[in-house]
Amino acid sequence: MSERPITRAGHIAYGRNRFCGADVFDELAAQVVTPGDLLARALGARALDEDDRELLRCAALALTSPDPRVWPLKLTRVLASYGNVFAGFYGAQLASATQKMGPNSGTGAAQALAWLLDQIRDDDDDEAFARKLDSYLAQVGRIGGFGVPFRDEDERQVALTRLLEHHPITRRRPWQMHLRMARVMRAAHGLQVNVVLPLVAIALDLGIAPRRAGLWMSLTMAHTFAAHAVEALDHDAPFLRELPVASIDYRGRAPRQSPAAAAATARGSARAG
Repeated sequence: MSERPITRAGHIAYGRNRFCGADVFDELAAQVVTPGDLLARALGARALDEDDRELLRCAALALTSPDPRVWPLKLTRVLASYGNVFAGFYGAQLASATQKMGPNSGTGAAQALAWLLDQIRDDDDDEAFARKLDSYLAQVGRIGGFGVPFRDEDERQVALTRLLEHHPITRRRPWQMHLRMARVMRAAHGLQVNVVLPLVAIALDLGIAPRRAGLWMSLTMAHTFAAHAVEALDHDAPFLRELPVASIDYRGRAPRQSPAAAAATARGSARAG
């Protein structure tokens, strides 16, 4: 006989609700400062202090890329324009399941960074670092966190680095390792780092497991989907579902009239005459 499933995620007990191993209205009420504390607990991070909350704040700012020309956000607007804000908000985020783009690219990047943290010694030079990194690339083929299309640098990565310039994380191993990784990948493969790599350094520093890094990024950027979903629900209904006639320049054959329609038109003309 199989064992009963065990959960620490949550339990309702008539006023003694528990979440991730703690009493909600007594223990957590005394510890939680922002909703980010609860999110961190849900993903297995350590208990947060003020420095950690600053990391979450800066990560949320770096993940604020709200342009509707980005296709997941465009999809948010199209779905919401049909009249259901939940379809717009949640439906488009299903695209995050892939690791090729979007927040779930952080999962592979976090796994790579965690592997390097385990394999690289502080006294390894860049040549030894590059050899170990290449051996990892030979296994996985591609690492998220690199590549900046259509511009020389990722402005989000630049801004995040600036925001955290004096933060204690910059002296800790995950952050230092991501900087080395960025430098070696640029020198060896000509690849420019994007915002994903410093973000997963933050996730690992907070104690979030690499396999959960993509979900953490997705939840942290949910406000961008919410903004487009609510705006599209209110304003986009007539436009995103159907092109206005004035926007169409049709250059094909003239519409064909069926024999039945032609006969009906003739009969109508005869009666009018």
